[in-house]
Amino acid sequence: MRQWCRRFGRRPEEAILDVNYMRDVLQRLPDGERRGRPDIVQYFLLSVLESPAGKEELVDVYVHTYGSKLFYVEPGTRIPRSYSRFIGIMSQVLRGEDTPRIHPLRESPHDVIARKKEDGFAIVGLDEDGELARPEDVLKRDSLVIIGGFQRGDFMGAYSAERWIKIGPRVYPSWVVGAEVAAGWERRFPFTW
Repeated sequence: MRQWCRRFGRRPEEAILDVNYMRDVLQRLPDGERRGRPDIVQYFLLSVLESPAGKEELVDVYVHTYGSKLFYVEPGTRIPRSYSRFIGIMSQVLRGEDTPRIHPLRESPHDVIARKKEDGFAIVGLDEDGELARPEDVLKRDSLVIIGGFQRGDFMGAYSAERWIKIGPRVYPSWVVGAEVAAGWERRFPFTW
């Protein structure tokens, strides 16, 4: 952890857990195998927000962390490709600081899901135990899609989706799932540039 703090110029209480630098710390923490992969969030955000729908600002993203923090990523946000810059922004957000395009929220994921459902959104979850389906066959124009972004395990807590699907016979990384969902939505609802 000291190495990470020196590398990123952070105090230990500001450290974002990263298995590449803090394996020994993570092994001692409860659910350590579920934590310490900020790169998963970075890859996911890059794949979804750099998709054609993301570039057209048609995608909202909410990220729920292991520590029960929720933040909102505005449509059109440019995620840094540099891991160091990404970690810097995320440490600000996780400290509760507002950044220009990524905002910490006080509501829970369940509140967001309930609000979107009231607004007529289809609530679709992706899970390895879901029914096999193509995203374009399930999504509506206004859809909230629940995708897990952890290295091991399943969702913690109950997420209420109207339908749980999987996109293939294997478990895929969240950034692949996100890209496939974005592409499926684009096939279902073509837009012109």
